[in-house]
Amino acid sequence: MVAKKPIGWLLTDKGRRFSFAVVTGTSLALTAAKFLPHTFLLNKYKEFVHNYTDGRPDEFPKELNDRYKKCLDILNISDVHRKLVSPFTVFGFDLFHAGSCNSKYGVAVGIPVNFTYKSVSDLENMDIKVNQNNIDWTSETGQKLANALILPEDVQQFAICREILMTQNNKVQFESTYPFICIFFVYNITQYLNRRLNLYAAPAAVRGILYSIAGLFGLGTYFLLKDMTEVYYETEVDRTLCDLGPEYIKAGATFYNKILLRNQALRELMGKEGEKKYSKLGNENFFLRQPRIALVHRKQYFENQLKELESKRNDVENEALE
Repeated sequence: MVAKKPIGWLLTDKGRRFSFAVVTGTSLALTAAKFLPHTFLLNKYKEFVHNYTDGRPDEFPKELNDRYKKCLDILNISDVHRKLVSPFTVFGFDLFHAGSCNSKYGVAVGIPVNFTYKSVSDLENMDIKVNQNNIDWTSETGQKLANALILPEDVQQFAICREILMTQNNKVQFESTYPFICIFFVYNITQYLNRRLNLYAAPAAVRGILYSIAGLFGLGTYFLLKDMTEVYYETEVDRTLCDLGPEYIKAGATFYNKILLRNQALRELMGKEGEKKYSKLGNENFFLRQPRIALVHRKQYFENQLKELESKRNDVENEALE
């Protein structure tokens, strides 16, 4: 059987070496794309998400810096790790973290500007817009959004602690290896099946079907590993925050409730785009994946912890009365 070029050339020894080189290069490139922004290019990543005013990066407010330092004390962060964490004002209204305290390149923790808001007048002065439209802060939706963006100090401390804790692990290192692992898994399994089933002698379409199925499986495995890693560390962080005391459990329930209210308001203000992005409850809409724990579930977790504390308190009081 005479194979046609260029597909036939790929079946030769040179072609297979070339394929191996392409697979290796692709896997290394994807690994670097995941790893570099959290290490060598951390400062560039930070610049990209930094909040700017008139083309200049905003200075980190002293008020937030003091609150951030207080959070380091609450979490008992070591002096070595304190030097690695760098706070800044991030664009938007979501907190941000990048890097790992287990890396010498440090960590960037982004805190949104709404952490400095204390009243609706602060919102009005910032000229906040949604889809380039002004917000009527006197409307029901505007009031809901304003209430969600203005956070009490204890809730802010909870949120900052959460972001700092998300950097106290090896998540970056794990997630950076997943592209390499999945690509080489797919490559090796297809090579094994080609030899085992003698698919090199089969029509190219047969191998194409095999590569497509294996590729989809590898892609699914990558997203599964990545999402499971994120969910695992989010769960561990929520548990750690609950261990800090009842005030942090209450602050956690309030924080996630605020986020849900914010997303509900944005859903109404953004129209069809908002309906695609957020559910009626304020959860983020995803198609097949679950890259993060649903906000409703995180809120419910803290509410359940509060109920358990209340139940234990009642039991103690009843025993004391008896």
